[in-house]
Amino acid sequence: MLKFRKFLCWCFGLFAVFFLIFSFGIFIVPLVHTYPPGHSSPSPKAYSLIFAPAFALGAPFAMAWWTVKRKKAFARSWAIIASLEIALISLLPLLPRHSISRRPHNFGIFDVALLILGIAGVIAFARRDAIEKTATEPAKPPRIAGDGTSKLLDRMAWVIGVFGYFVGRFLWAEWGRTHGLFWSRGFSAYALIFVALLITATLHECGHATVGIVLGMKLRAFIVGPFQWRIREGRWNFQFLPGNLFSAGGAAALVPTNPEQSHWNFIWMGAAGPLTNLVTGLIATYAALIAKGQPYEQYWQLLSLISTLSLVSFIVNLIPIRPEASYSDGARIYQLLRGGPWADLHRAMSIASSTMVTALRPRDYDIDAIQRASLSFTQGHQAVLLRLLATSYYLDHGMTSQACAALTEAESIVKESSLDLPAELCQAFVFRTAFLRKDALAARQWWERMEAKKPRHFGSEYWLAKSALLWSENHLEEAQEAWGKGDALAQKLPAAGDYEFDRYRSALLHKCLESAAVEVVG
Repeated sequence: MLKFRKFLCWCFGLFAVFFLIFSFGIFIVPLVHTYPPGHSSPSPKAYSLIFAPAFALGAPFAMAWWTVKRKKAFARSWAIIASLEIALISLLPLLPRHSISRRPHNFGIFDVALLILGIAGVIAFARRDAIEKTATEPAKPPRIAGDGTSKLLDRMAWVIGVFGYFVGRFLWAEWGRTHGLFWSRGFSAYALIFVALLITATLHECGHATVGIVLGMKLRAFIVGPFQWRIREGRWNFQFLPGNLFSAGGAAALVPTNPEQSHWNFIWMGAAGPLTNLVTGLIATYAALIAKGQPYEQYWQLLSLISTLSLVSFIVNLIPIRPEASYSDGARIYQLLRGGPWADLHRAMSIASSTMVTALRPRDYDIDAIQRASLSFTQGHQAVLLRLLATSYYLDHGMTSQACAALTEAESIVKESSLDLPAELCQAFVFRTAFLRKDALAARQWWERMEAKKPRHFGSEYWLAKSALLWSENHLEEAQEAWGKGDALAQKLPAAGDYEFDRYRSALLHKCLESAAVEVVG
């Protein structure tokens, strides 16, 4: 329910922006709209009569978005009002033709979806503790000084993205009308937007992947919306995540085969995505402009959407921003050019990722770069990852006390920052707290935290973590059984440094299990 309320909050904001742009767009129409001879344009007073209701319709959505997001007083009330308004908007097609809607008497799929969304919103915010429950939501990782981002840039990128899309859509619709090109509306229009978003995101990530591969990197994951391809334990796996169905984002995870390569390679790889959007956006613009009379004329609206979304994506991605816990391409490029602690962070992560495709192991990490970066990164996911890298480095060298110290620092950062870690990192904490400290209570807490994430992958890391947990709790038979499953999977992993480290950890854990069994027999 928490995720659904967050989704509704996003919908409130989207509706607010739509009505705001529509309201002020009313005064732009006379500047771009041409009327046939003998037909005069409406008076300013007529436009004002349209502006006032449109602005009034957007106000509840804006208030609902702001109060829910900030957990302000009356947030529930505004959320319920906005949800009811969504439901009422969906009923407009049922009004008579001579009414204000002037829409045909058809109740389409999109209208049904809006009605369901509005009713569900009323139900979701009906509980008195609906807003209070969102207080348990994990805090967004704190902004790191010097990362090139700011709240102003985040908001600017959001405004440019939304405003650019609506303005582009309006201009293309007007251009198509004057040139006699069909402009679909309703459900088919939203389907075209979804397809255009997928195409734009796919081309963006293909740009990253292509340049990265040419520069000697290897592709480990490719994600576009709900479609995810990842290499797990040496094999490509496909997943379809319905929860990301309306996500316009994507990712192309590339790792270097040579961690010593120039940082310019990473800069070019990062810039390739936005530049691909620029090129494809210009091509789509040209194709849409000459579509009249062409064999592909029926696809001109899709081309116009790809043009708008690609050009907007080019601009937004080059702005240094931090949506959620990740960074935009522009932010990463800025950080690589800046150097300093960010250069140390990049080097540490670069070597760590290269262990998946080379013979390098955690013992080959640049511990000096990790320690230097750790002095600057004391909060957030980067700080946790740096401490876990140090833990693996010391564990691979057999330096248990130093590994325990790094692990304790990582745990403190997670606790202080209230970070929402993925299941994979929770598994890493389970194994390390159980094996290095034999802290059964802490390991069990991490295990429960990991299970709450509902992990979908049960590889060697999962079973070794479970075995270490059971060993720390003195459940030796169950620990031995879990170890057998984990070790069998570890032995099948490819010959790469990261997988060799898995086999090494499996061997260390097996020695502990054997020693514990001997003590029980003795």
